[in-house]
Amino acid sequence: MRSLSDQTANALLAEADTMTERIASVVRLIVGIVLLVGLRSLARRDAGQLEALEPLIAYATFMTCIVLASGFATLLFLRVGIWRSWMAYLAAVIDAAMVTMLLYFTSRVSLLPAAYAFAFPVVSAIPLFLAVNMLRFRPAVQVCASLLFAAGSILAVAVANPVDDSLYQSAETIDTLFSRAPNVMRVVMFVLTACVFILAAARGRRMLMNAVAETANRVNLSRFVPTELAPLMAASTAGALRTGRKAEVALMFVDMRDSTALEENAAPDELVGIISDYRALILDAARQHGGVVDKFIGDGAFLVFGVPEGRPDDAARAIGCARAILASIGAWNGARGLNGDAPIRVGIGIHAGEAFVGIVGAAARLEFAVLGDAVNVASRVESETKVLGEPLLISAHALRLAGEAAGQWRCMGQRSLRGRSEPVELFAEESGGA
Repeated sequence: MRSLSDQTANALLAEADTMTERIASVVRLIVGIVLLVGLRSLARRDAGQLEALEPLIAYATFMTCIVLASGFATLLFLRVGIWRSWMAYLAAVIDAAMVTMLLYFTSRVSLLPAAYAFAFPVVSAIPLFLAVNMLRFRPAVQVCASLLFAAGSILAVAVANPVDDSLYQSAETIDTLFSRAPNVMRVVMFVLTACVFILAAARGRRMLMNAVAETANRVNLSRFVPTELAPLMAASTAGALRTGRKAEVALMFVDMRDSTALEENAAPDELVGIISDYRALILDAARQHGGVVDKFIGDGAFLVFGVPEGRPDDAARAIGCARAILASIGAWNGARGLNGDAPIRVGIGIHAGEAFVGIVGAAARLEFAVLGDAVNVASRVESETKVLGEPLLISAHALRLAGEAAGQWRCMGQRSLRGRSEPVELFAEESGGA
């Protein structure tokens, strides 16, 4: 199952692809219109001087119309929601096919040898279309287009003039290809290419600035809220967390037993390593079960299940997380035992109920907070693990919400918790034991 961050990243990437494709299509339309206007204008102005080029201008006009049609079709597909990412490759094929056919036609009409092929005006369109493809920010499409242009250019010239390269009409043909009209079109395509590259640079810069701003925003948020909530806090959907709300949540407190003796006997670097590994396995278990580590308090941890949005299985996931923590610590202790190290023991208390969830504090010091009587009960339930000698205790209310059969748990009776007038019924797992 994909994580929320993966789903968010994929959604943002799909949105960015759609936006860049829309921009590329608009640019294709603009390029096509400019080329079409230029071709028709030059054809009318120099009709008497460019008789040899009239067939080429007609064919170039026809191919430019195809480019316009493909750009318009892409915009239409984007609008109605039927555009697919593979269609970008189809656009690259159309561009390469147009250039290839124009190269072929120019070579056939002019009868120039292959050595002159890359002096044809249409060759100036290749960097222009590559620049348009660059707006998509999709390297695979750019590689495909580059290979198509290279292969098409070589093929067009090879097929068009298989005859002796020494045979061609006259030097007048070469002069015609470098007359005012073709040179003007070369300049127009170079200017268009430069404009597209400028647009691509501006677009890339804007995306970079957005990424930097987003990263800075998340870094700032991560100083005040749990790491798991930082991406959500940066999104507009997290308004409820910023203003605070009451919510049904499952709560878990984890505390390391005999930590004082451990701190006294362990070397500083060893203690740092133990606490780091201990926190890492708690974070990993919380991540696997959709929990949020609200805070670490020394060798203890406070976990919440049900933020930013509650789920029906919050209590069940809390139990699953507790079991995962105990299993990980058991495996860890097995490795520690091989080195002669003392085992690590923990106590875990789970409760569920209504609590305030939100961001509190002044602007200079914000903090994610879960407050309410349910939090106090969960903390007291964890404290009872020391009294009863059980690694895991859960309140009857949380057990009912989890949907687990009470027969799988040992009833520890009604327990009077410090700070509460009413006792709370607690359960321990049948397989549990201190």
